[in-house]
Amino acid sequence: MSKKKKQTMTIVILCVLLVAAGIGYYGAGVHQKKKAAKEAAQEDKEITLYSLKADNLVSMHVVSDKADMTYTKENGVWKDAKDNQYPIDQEKINDILDDVAEVKASKLVVTDPEDISQYQLDKPSYQIELKDRAGTTKTLTIGMESVAAEGYYAYCGNKNKIYAIPSNITDSLSYTKQEMMELPEQPDINASYVTAFKVTPSKGETFEAVYNKNRAQYKDYEGWDITPVYGKTMPGSTSVLQNQFSGLASLSCKDGVTYKATSSDKKKYGLDKPSYVVDVSYYTVEGDSTDQNSTTDKSKQKKTDHVYQFSVGKKDKSGDNYYVSIQGEKGIYRMSAETIDGIVAVTPMNMLCNTPHKTNVDTLQEITLTQNGKTHKIVMTKKEVKNAISEDNSKVYDYYVKLDGKSVDQETFRTTYQTVFGNLVYRRPISDKQKVTGNKSVGTITIKTDDRTLKLEFLPYDGVNFYRIKVDGQCHFLVDKNVADKVFEKLLASK
Repeated sequence: MSKKKKQTMTIVILCVLLVAAGIGYYGAGVHQKKKAAKEAAQEDKEITLYSLKADNLVSMHVVSDKADMTYTKENGVWKDAKDNQYPIDQEKINDILDDVAEVKASKLVVTDPEDISQYQLDKPSYQIELKDRAGTTKTLTIGMESVAAEGYYAYCGNKNKIYAIPSNITDSLSYTKQEMMELPEQPDINASYVTAFKVTPSKGETFEAVYNKNRAQYKDYEGWDITPVYGKTMPGSTSVLQNQFSGLASLSCKDGVTYKATSSDKKKYGLDKPSYVVDVSYYTVEGDSTDQNSTTDKSKQKKTDHVYQFSVGKKDKSGDNYYVSIQGEKGIYRMSAETIDGIVAVTPMNMLCNTPHKTNVDTLQEITLTQNGKTHKIVMTKKEVKNAISEDNSKVYDYYVKLDGKSVDQETFRTTYQTVFGNLVYRRPISDKQKVTGNKSVGTITIKTDDRTLKLEFLPYDGVNFYRIKVDGQCHFLVDKNVADKVFEKLLASK
């Protein structure tokens, strides 16, 4: 064979070998992929340990380190087998059934184990026994949790096969007996819908705030009366009070202590002589919506009045919760200490409408100002405009203002009146430690409106920054000296 033919034959053989190698490599790759896919499929394949229908179950026994409870189903309701009157939370029972009525394992860990203690199955974390109407019984024993097994070790019935089951199966099994107690419904309290709020402490004064825009003593302010503040009723601030009420929306029982409290129970948990008693009056609105784009006709919404009262006893060992009793309920429960502390921590002075005179020009009749031995009077009169009706179908009036008998522009006066009294606010309580610079009156302003007659008197304090202000004979607060001086100056400049 010639040299050229030999070279050609060599090239052909090499090509054949290369193709064969490629085919072999491809085949090996396909085999590996098929093998990996098969293994993945085997890993994903779940093993059903048992499958029962939750609706058919009539008995359930749950044992954990927190509880040993047997539940039986009677007329569609789950009850405590040992105490038929114990109020069981049906939703939590359903949580358990959702987890344990059917159990699937992610894999078989071992067959015929030599020592189940290495899986903590000799002293299980949880054990569940289920029985259905047909008499079928299934028992699931759960040991320790393992990261390697990606779940809990468990066996069903006999111990010859140990499986790995998902960790979340135990979420509902850790309920204590107290947590399984059905709790009173959480009140639906919207801060804007509170009409009365009262905190009665075991020590100190009772705080009470009542709203009535028609009958409140201070209906011409914001409709809130606060009692007592320095021994009398004073006007409350809507915005500040509603901020205080916002904590009421978080009122809820965390769990139950006993569903039927005895006198000894009340004494044990400090509810025979509660630290606080809280009363809340509020209303709910049917069809209420917080959606600003809601098309609900508010005039057709139905309001329902409610009263909610609870008593506060001792704190639990953790200090995170109070023991409480609720009016209309026989049990004792636990509520968040943080929530309750925020609700009962009321400083009456901080709840006040912070201006001594809430201006409403349309109700003003007259103002008498006395300063430096001189007295001035501003009189406002109004005359109904016949055959005129405002947008809200109320009467329309023309207003006339006179200062010391001389007419002044009523629009200019309106602006001045609202500005000077709007700026006159309480700055802080009078301090007993401050030595006052005198007791001679700096000036008085008596304001008569359709609703009341109010007398404001200004007295010296530090001689620089503040006056004491006496409101209808009560002197508790300071106002800015400069702002008070401007009230006299601006009003008298109207002429």
